Amino acid sequence: MNVRRSFVRVTALTVVLVMPLMGMSGIASAKATKAAKGTPAWCAKHAKNAVCHAGSGGGGATGGSSGPQITVQVDPQPLVETGQSEVHVVVQVETLPAFAGDTVNIDSSQLSASCSSVIFENLQNGSTTASPNTSDNRIDAVLDDDGNATVIVDGFDCAPGSSVIEADLEVSPFLTALTTLVTLPPRVTPEGVIPYPQTGGLLQEIETGDTSSSGDSNVYAVFYVETNPVYAEQTVEIDSTQLDSRCIRGWRWEPGNSAGLGLGAGYSGPVNGVGTNLGPKASTILDDDGNAVFVFKGISCAAGPSAVIAEVDAGTHPTYATTFSVLPPQPGPGMSGISVP
Repeated sequence: MNVRRSFVRVTALTVVLVMPLMGMSGIASAKATKAAKGTPAWCAKHAKNAVCHAGSGGGGATGGSSGPQITVQVDPQPLVETGQSEVHVVVQVETLPAFAGDTVNIDSSQLSASCSSVIFENLQNGSTTASPNTSDNRIDAVLDDDGNATVIVDGFDCAPGSSVIEADLEVSPFLTALTTLVTLPPRVTPEGVIPYPQTGGLLQEIETGDTSSSGDSNVYAVFYVETNPVYAEQTVEIDSTQLDSRCIRGWRWEPGNSAGLGLGAGYSGPVNGVGTNLGPKASTILDDDGNAVFVFKGISCAAGPSAVIAEVDAGTHPTYATTFSVLPPQPGPGMSGISVP
């Protein structure tokens, strides 16, 4: 008997028997690692299943592998409180144009618990700049034809920390988006005037509202004025002839640091108008760190860049300028390439 030849035959037979077993092992392993229902991997193959469109925690509702169908952004982020620990931010909600006309609820129970009072504002449902739509602790906003909505949030006497802001679509598929606002205690900051929101890393905002219920090319912005703390408790003014003139149905400047009412006549209160401002400028009192904030709202505003100028009415009269651009209503940049299954 040829031992070498017999050994080769036995080895070959062993390999033939083992290979099917290895194949079965691979199949069993694949079954063991099958994606769980509702996970991104599972939704990539079952995009039409309702499970893939339920609200999620970190970034809103998902649409299978195509990305979130709703997002919420807050500016500035993080925020340095001004005055007596005030918070003034712009909250932007972006969804798909398919959800136009639907209502989204925006609130933050954590921010409400951190402040003595919180007000949400927008210019929808026929409200005017002289009488904006306001609500305590939460607001219902109507999505425009591009699936967008924007609101202003004002908080007073707020403790610093982190607060989750939530946006909930109030009709099917009941999408949810979350973001976290970080507020820092008042402190000295670099000098200048800085506008918010910042879309795509630029000092600009997409207008919202193109229906009777969602508004009319509305603009919402906050401007943080920061100067040398040597000017604490002095008056600072803000003005933008170009931005005012763009908003042909009305504009409104709301000075922050309202505690400045007790410091003198430098606090002007809300300043309203239509077209070019021919009256007094909006003004307020700089806090102990040399900071102040102004909120701007406008209706039926033409798109384009506008120069914004802030002036301190004391000492060497420091003047700060910036350019804030308004973009026409359009789908939010985060919604590009996303569709409803």
